[in-house]
Amino acid sequence: MTVATPPTETRRIHADGAELHVRLDGADGPWVILAHALAADHTLWDITARHLAGRYRVVRPDLRGHGASDAPLGPYTMTRLADDVVAVMDALQIPQAHFCGISVGGMVGQSMGLRHPERLLSLTLVATNSQTPMEAHPMWHNRIGQAEAHGMASLADATLGRWLTPAFHASHPDEVLRIRDMLVATPIRGYVGVAEAIMAFDLAGALSRIHCPTLVVAGEQDQGATVAMAQSIAAAIAGSRLEVVPQAAHLVHVEQPERFHAALDAFLGSAACGGQCDVP
Repeated sequence: MTVATPPTETRRIHADGAELHVRLDGADGPWVILAHALAADHTLWDITARHLAGRYRVVRPDLRGHGASDAPLGPYTMTRLADDVVAVMDALQIPQAHFCGISVGGMVGQSMGLRHPERLLSLTLVATNSQTPMEAHPMWHNRIGQAEAHGMASLADATLGRWLTPAFHASHPDEVLRIRDMLVATPIRGYVGVAEAIMAFDLAGALSRIHCPTLVVAGEQDQGATVAMAQSIAAAIAGSRLEVVPQAAHLVHVEQPERFHAALDAFLGSAACGGQCDVP
């Protein structure tokens, strides 16, 4: 018996000075929005979108400045990126959705939880932080300067070294190359704009105001968004769940898809029956 492939389409959606590229997968079920990392695009979530599309309607925007979305002059802000998500929801007539974001996508999710709580059924925050401390600013200035002076390819090897474990590099060279190509293709203007939004990000003191069902996921070997940072986020959001995935660095869902999807499925199943965010 042949299993039907869930339908897919792409849209161009206007959001405050930018046309955003959005991919839609699936025809039935609750809406799930997947937000990617800095220097990536919606295809970073390909495995998870395929996993979900038979039961959910999956929305994957390219963040402004990334993928096939426009890259207007920055700096960008996390508020702007969260409002972009709402613009996509409005254009698609989505009243509420489950939101899952990795890295900067998780920062967008935290901003959504505070700025647009009535639009969320749940939050899944993957490999992310709640703030960028001042001592990290020189590192970000260095990355921005390197991208502007030498292009995105100059950041690729170091970034992939942080994103994926050595074991994954050795066992999945084709997937590593695919992600590298995605990173190198990121518009420099978009990378810089979102990097500046990350530098200004600090919601650590506000997370207690997030009241929707929340799952926090960390890779055990992630040196950027550490397990301790995930524990801090989970402790601040009442009733949240924490999942630490072994043998994974930053791209948890790429390195350990079965473990990640099992945790996401269980969480979405419990959150789907009415756990919308309370308005603070």
